[in-house]
Amino acid sequence: MSQNLEFTEKEIVSDIQECEEPHWMKEKRLDALELFNSSSLPEFRYGITININPSEINFSEIKLPEKKLIELPKNKDIIIENLSVALINHEDLVKKHFLSSFSTLGKFEALHTLLWNKGIFIYVPKNTIIKQPIKLKDLNDNFEFQHNIIIVDENSSVSIFEEESSNNDEKSYKTKVTEIFVDNNSNLNYGNFQNLSQNTVTFSTKRAIVNQNASINWIDFCLGGKLTKSEIITKLEKEGSNTKVYNLFFTNNNQQFDLSSSIYHNAKHTKSDMAIKGALDNKSKVIINGLVKIAEKAVNSNGYQKQDALLLSQEAEIDPIPNLEIDNNE
Repeated sequence: MSQNLEFTEKEIVSDIQECEEPHWMKEKRLDALELFNSSSLPEFRYGITININPSEINFSEIKLPEKKLIELPKNKDIIIENLSVALINHEDLVKKHFLSSFSTLGKFEALHTLLWNKGIFIYVPKNTIIKQPIKLKDLNDNFEFQHNIIIVDENSSVSIFEEESSNNDEKSYKTKVTEIFVDNNSNLNYGNFQNLSQNTVTFSTKRAIVNQNASINWIDFCLGGKLTKSEIITKLEKEGSNTKVYNLFFTNNNQQFDLSSSIYHNAKHTKSDMAIKGALDNKSKVIINGLVKIAEKAVNSNGYQKQDALLLSQEAEIDPIPNLEIDNNE
């Protein structure tokens, strides 16, 4: 397992400097390069016997990706653009929200920030109700680093469904970061279907900030990838916010999944419901991390989680790790 990139820092810096991006984005990429080089690989171990084998990760195999555009649907009531386009057309919105859901970046997030080469920007204006679901489809090439930003402004509602698949069976790498912001009295239904090839190493992080009386409902289905690390983090930041998380998976062959869903109740009268279900076959292995954390100030809040798994083979293995952290007496 190599922790070094095959291409040189000089090549990366040259590519960044030639890119038609605002200065602040170029600075973020260069800062991420420094952070990547100084960061260690995160642990894939959660106990003495609970671990994932990261031997499939070899940074020296990653190539400098080409900038790409995703074919997107059109909707006259909202803004749907490639992130590289929105970076020019809606720079203030992108600058305000890009990586704002992260307090710190790890090695994989730094690599993603350095190399992101495509992404989707969606902005739903105030008082906008979109009845028809927005359907997005993305084909993964050998090296992809996708960044999505979704903003649902006040008193609005939308459903978004995204499908990921591969256009070949060659060994490939993909990182994907989706940042979601749901403002007061708004609702977002977000579904993601990941069916990448089983020669893909993929790291996915989805994060949502949910404000007063707003809600987000997740449906996340992981099917593909040889080594898949997927994380969903929902922060219920204001009173009356709520979320439902449905995490589904199916594994076979020698697939390894590390799935994590975390819900943070940071305000009073917040609600959450988490259900994780799946099946495993052959020699596949899955780790499920579930966390519901109710902060001290989040009085009169309710959180629920359940994990179910079906083993279809005696050689398949699953390690569920449910956690509840309640810091108040209500």
